[in-house]
Amino acid sequence: MSGLTGAIGAVDTLHAVVPGGAAVGGMSIVATIVQLVLVIAVYVWLALALSAVFAKVGRPTWKAWVPVYNIWTLFEVAGMKGWWAAVQAGAGIVVAIVGGVVTAAAAEAVVDAGFSGGGAQGAVIGAGVTLVVLWVLYGALVLILQIRMMLALCRGFSLGVGFVVLGVALLPLWASLVGWGAAQWRGIPTVHTGGIPPTPFAAPDSAPAQAAPAAPQAPAAAFAPAPGAPVVPGTAPAAPVAPPANNPWMPPPAAPVAAPAPAPAAPSPAPAPAAAAPAPAAPAAAPAPADDDLDEHTVLAAHRQPTTTLTLPGGITVSLQSEVAVLGRNPVAPSDSPGAQRVPIDDVTRTVSKTHALLRRDAGQWTITDLASTNGVFVGPADAETEVTAPTALSGRFLLGDAELHLADS
Repeated sequence: MSGLTGAIGAVDTLHAVVPGGAAVGGMSIVATIVQLVLVIAVYVWLALALSAVFAKVGRPTWKAWVPVYNIWTLFEVAGMKGWWAAVQAGAGIVVAIVGGVVTAAAAEAVVDAGFSGGGAQGAVIGAGVTLVVLWVLYGALVLILQIRMMLALCRGFSLGVGFVVLGVALLPLWASLVGWGAAQWRGIPTVHTGGIPPTPFAAPDSAPAQAAPAAPQAPAAAFAPAPGAPVVPGTAPAAPVAPPANNPWMPPPAAPVAAPAPAPAAPSPAPAPAAAAPAPAAPAAAPAPADDDLDEHTVLAAHRQPTTTLTLPGGITVSLQSEVAVLGRNPVAPSDSPGAQRVPIDDVTRTVSKTHALLRRDAGQWTITDLASTNGVFVGPADAETEVTAPTALSGRFLLGDAELHLADS
């Protein structure tokens, strides 16, 4: 009976509210329209900003306007799997559906309790806990993915931790500052060997080339015995004397007569041919290949160019071995010049950016480019310094922030 009374009371209350229902419905429609307009405005803002970001990283700008696919592209740029964007979106849809079902079940339990006169507190608490757990798990998943993505993206743009936090909390604002700001994309940092290592490896290649001529030296030694060949014929007569000693035919004493054979000592002038022995000096010409190799080595030496040295703030001198060099506290080679020589600068003024400037030599002329540094690049003498806003010819003194450096050819 009490349950019936409660139901009748609920119906009476509903009838009392209905007269003002039209006004409430109108307000809800207006609120819905305002929310929809705000959502569209924020999405357009995000798409425009991401278009600028994608243009900097070399991705088609139209991808910024496609829901989910724009985040998919950001994950790919960060070096992650693009399908994490689909996982985020899918998980959000699943949580929303499950949350709706749980809420509906809790509402039904409340209505049933109203008619039956029972309590529905357990159902309401259970539904609330379920919703909280679902949304906390989903939020943790999204937070972890966003942090990982932003860490990689901010490293690629040489941005600090502040931008990581901003990107996780307010993606449209992060995209606006990065896309429309001075940040430049340098790619995800990787291990670079720099421009110096290749040179040492090139030298050993020439060393074997020089070692090769050593082989012909052996043949030269082989030819050396040739001069002694004429002497061998002179000793040849003595060799026949030995056979008579071994010959068991003692009767033929004529063999001893052969002893006079040494009479050909008359050809003693033969030593004169020994004088001709210098002729074998001709084989000495064999080292000629070594000369050829020396000529080859000379060709290699012809590749040497004037050495360019860079004097750092502390007075340390660095030799620039590459056509491109990147300067900064802990510089990272740009994606378009992965082999650039990295020149770390120990700056006590703390005005040099992590990756500050790029030096490039073209046709013997050095130019310097500001890589979106915080404190800029200045060239020229102290009384006529000029800020670098585009690739600028460089010689002599220049500044990275407050740090003074000198470029010189020797």
